[in-house]
Amino acid sequence: MKNKKLTILILLLIISVIIFCIGVLVYNNQQDENQDTIQKSDIATKPSQTAKKSSSDELDLPEGHLADWNLVLVNKTHPVVNTSPNLVTLANGFQVLEQIQSPVESLVSAAQADGIELQFVSAYRSVEDQQAVVASVINQNIASGMSEAEAKTTAMSVLTEPGYSEHHTGLAIDLVDTTYYQTNADNLLNEAYAETASAKWLASNAPKYGFILRYPKGKEAETGIDFEPWHFRYVGVEHAIYMTQNKLTLEAYINQLKEAGR
Repeated sequence: MKNKKLTILILLLIISVIIFCIGVLVYNNQQDENQDTIQKSDIATKPSQTAKKSSSDELDLPEGHLADWNLVLVNKTHPVVNTSPNLVTLANGFQVLEQIQSPVESLVSAAQADGIELQFVSAYRSVEDQQAVVASVINQNIASGMSEAEAKTTAMSVLTEPGYSEHHTGLAIDLVDTTYYQTNADNLLNEAYAETASAKWLASNAPKYGFILRYPKGKEAETGIDFEPWHFRYVGVEHAIYMTQNKLTLEAYINQLKEAGR
């Protein structure tokens, strides 16, 4: 009788152990399933995290407003508003807006330190000066054999109507190097300048001093002006670096500011 009871106890113990083991297995399986669910959930949330990062990237747009003096837009559809800017005369006799005297001088000094002697071709021009420039270029084209209509069309592909030129603002400068200036006097402002060491230096370094290449190649539809590797426009360091890195014209940058409610 005692042996029978012992046998029953042993069987009960074995059954208890089996039930316990089954419970452990079920619990572990449940934990594994929960872990898989968490991992899948983490993966599913990654795109939204990326999206949030993309949104935060928009904060990289520099502080600036459409009304800022250095971001004024002047082009073929936006005439100059202030026709009497506060000018200062540089040592070379050219005039620029007083606020950009230091950046201009720093740019020229930096180029000189790298072995490049920059030569100003133009800076501030009044509306009257622009009228004289336009007339002169048209006459030169006529003298070369063009009809009056062809002469004007050709001239206006690289010039702007008086009252619509950035040079009226005092924020724009036309630069080449002294060697190019001396050897290309008859055809000074030419796309070929882009291949020179000084043009490449300016394109790379001008943004550090707040200047952008105002009329880049391939952006003619936006700017309304043919490629001008000599024409630089002051917008401020932050803006210039941002625009250059993102390959933006001033027109495109102004649109971004508008979209940002600036």
